[in-house]
Amino acid sequence: MSMKLGPLISGVVAATALSAVVIAFTTGASPYVTIQQAKASTGDRLHLAGDIVKSTVQNDVYTQTLTFQVIDSNGDRIKVKHKGEKPANLSEATKVVAVGKIENGEFQSSELIVKCPSKYEAEKK
Repeated sequence: MSMKLGPLISGVVAATALSAVVIAFTTGASPYVTIQQAKASTGDRLHLAGDIVKSTVQNDVYTQTLTFQVIDSNGDRIKVKHKGEKPANLSEATKVVAVGKIENGEFQSSELIVKCPSKYEAEKK
């Protein structure tokens, strides 16, 4: 009896490739972190969620730098420094998810996801 190894080898290669993709995806994905967790982490794609402290929002249009403070779910506060354009709906936003890392005691953001309450308030009514 002669067994063909081609289909068996193809199956093993496919399974190995699929598991590599799953591992790459899960290690690249980042759950939300608190300020304390962010300070303890060396990652650079952390997702820090919190409430925007409106009185601290400053936008420097010349350097395209946006700074503001965030309060997380534990009540901790940190300065967020975002390089890039200010999100158009930031003035209506109450919550933000900043993607980035801790550097020099600040959260350096490469991406901002703002969350506005208006569409959720309409759903409640």
